[in-house]
Amino acid sequence: EAAAIELAVDTVLEQGVRTADTVTLGDQQVSTIEMGDRIVAAVENGS
Repeated sequence: EAAAIELAVDTVLEQGVRTADTVTLGDQQVSTIEMGDRIVAAVENGS
């Protein structure tokens, strides 16, 4: 399970999605709730 979560986090970060505390120029800023939702979706999709 941990490996699946780590892969999902990496996948979302590679898509340029960041929360306000880590966003840089060119990234897409999302809320922490949205970030969590995207990570959950990536886990469910096997990413």
